[in-house]
Amino acid sequence: MVPDIYIGEDWFTLDEVFNSYKDETCGAVDIFLGIPRSAPEDGDVKELHYEAYISMAEKVIREIINEAKEKFGIKHAVVHHRTGVVPLLTPSFLVAVWAGHRQEAFTACRYIVDEVKARAPIWKKEVFETGQESWK
Repeated sequence: MVPDIYIGEDWFTLDEVFNSYKDETCGAVDIFLGIPRSAPEDGDVKELHYEAYISMAEKVIREIINEAKEKFGIKHAVVHHRTGVVPLLTPSFLVAVWAGHRQEAFTACRYIVDEVKARAPIWKKEVFETGQESWK
């Protein structure tokens, strides 16, 4: 069973997430995947380390999902965030939104992504090839 909100080291496949909710009134599912990268403006990132205040993050994420349901009329949302060491190109953040139409799904998905990043107590440490580290 795929939980609506999960913060931890495990990961669920996209098929598991997609198949975790079925509603014949939903004509759109929008899925966002955040993937650690190394880019010139960031320096040579080797990996990311995520830490979270899990119980508080789950509470905040539940509030954000409920806000998205009220504001955009979506039917369902799933938010998963990894903790621990996450190598480059390995998914670390997933938001999936089910809605009647694509516009609601797109808008709500972006809202949830932005609000989780801004409000949930989840912290990221970038580890660079040089050995330097930086918390974000």
